[in-house]
Amino acid sequence: MAIQAEPNKKGIISLIAIIILMILVTALSNPIYQALSGKKGGATYTAVKQGYGGDVIITLTVDDEQISELTAEGEFETPAIGQKAIAQYNETVFSELSDAYIDEVSTHLDAVSGATLTSGAVAAGFQEVVEQAQAAEVTE
Repeated sequence: MAIQAEPNKKGIISLIAIIILMILVTALSNPIYQALSGKKGGATYTAVKQGYGGDVIITLTVDDEQISELTAEGEFETPAIGQKAIAQYNETVFSELSDAYIDEVSTHLDAVSGATLTSGAVAAGFQEVVEQAQAAEVTE
């Protein structure tokens, strides 16, 4: 005759309490850290403008009032012209703005020769996301 052990109710309740506590600590650790350190989480702003071949998407991420990421995408733009212009913006102007303070950014962009519509979409989208971010900084 085999002896079966009954589950210990206190042990099961303790295990459930520990699991719930671990979930809460994990879920709340980032907001608690941000509150204690005075750091805010990053905010992302997006603008979609019409380019030559389709939508041009500008994405700006700001963390602690500094630009942490700024990119342009336009998968439907002409590969040799519009997509090349977008790559040029990403590699030069936008990469140089990394770590710049959002309230000090100028929204003027020069057009890329031969890609007038794509350049206009990038410039308009860039201006829109910068204005969104600057307005959010003022309200905080």
